[in-house]
Amino acid sequence: MSRIYYAYARHALVTALGMAGVNGGDSVLLPSFICRDVLASLKCLAAIPVFYDVDDNLQVVDCGKLPPAAALLAVNYFGFPADINGIRQHLTDAKTVIIEDNAHGWLSVDQFGVPLGTRTSIGITSFRKTIRSLDGAMLEWNDFDPLEFSALHPPLTARTEALPASYWVRQLASAIDRHTSLPLMRISRNILRATRLILGRPPIDQHLEEEFKLPITRAIHTSSLTKMSRINPEMERHRRQQAFQRCYELATSSELKFPRLNLTPGTSPQGFPFFIHRGDVGGFKSMVNKRKLGEIVKWPSLPSHSSIPIDSPLRELHVVNFLQ
Repeated sequence: MSRIYYAYARHALVTALGMAGVNGGDSVLLPSFICRDVLASLKCLAAIPVFYDVDDNLQVVDCGKLPPAAALLAVNYFGFPADINGIRQHLTDAKTVIIEDNAHGWLSVDQFGVPLGTRTSIGITSFRKTIRSLDGAMLEWNDFDPLEFSALHPPLTARTEALPASYWVRQLASAIDRHTSLPLMRISRNILRATRLILGRPPIDQHLEEEFKLPITRAIHTSSLTKMSRINPEMERHRRQQAFQRCYELATSSELKFPRLNLTPGTSPQGFPFFIHRGDVGGFKSMVNKRKLGEIVKWPSLPSHSSIPIDSPLRELHVVNFLQ
């Protein structure tokens, strides 16, 4: 597989769509359970999103053939491999290019040892969702597959400007969190959210413009490449598997409902997803925070016109994010 690095996976997706032959007015199949910022990549090419459904276990709903489309986005939710073969069986047109969205799955491999993000002709990965880097994403493709290589561009020159002070503050707070009993990251988040409420703003910035606008920065920073190169994949995968197993045990004892995901030796979980409509959610969150297993966040920020039913548990899915 060949590779180009980007600051954000949204820029990588724009190139991937072009290489898949997507033009203005073409349809692109997306799971209905998707973060809204993905739509900005489609808007960049004037492509039309067409949503397909996934169930509470994050698997494609078996509802016959999918509509014809130029490309389909297959998401490896939280680092667990999507059923690519199963998705292919739902395609109406065998020429539809499957783009593997591996934003959550850096370091994960499937049951055959194939890295996620490289199981189709073209895939995108966002390793900044796995390690605390300034930015970091990549596009990977197979040079021998029938792709529109005219949409490909030369590698982007990595940025070298000084890192912002906010980056170093987050790094310091994260280190204090890991090595002391002081939950500095959680305290700082709570202070920030309380301040937003006092100012009459939502506690969490919704970034509504992300559905329509791509980030200005396109090239990756050299510090992100350096940080990625220093990660021990086996050790990081082991840490995340242990955290997932602990969360699973706590969620089970708290009688929570959560997606049934198969934790295999090759999986590097981005986090532990769970629903908040049943069980002792407060007790679970308290135990997760006490054991410093990760930050609990709501995911995703759905598109403004999401097709997911209002009463679907997917609208209330939260994640223990293992980023540290």
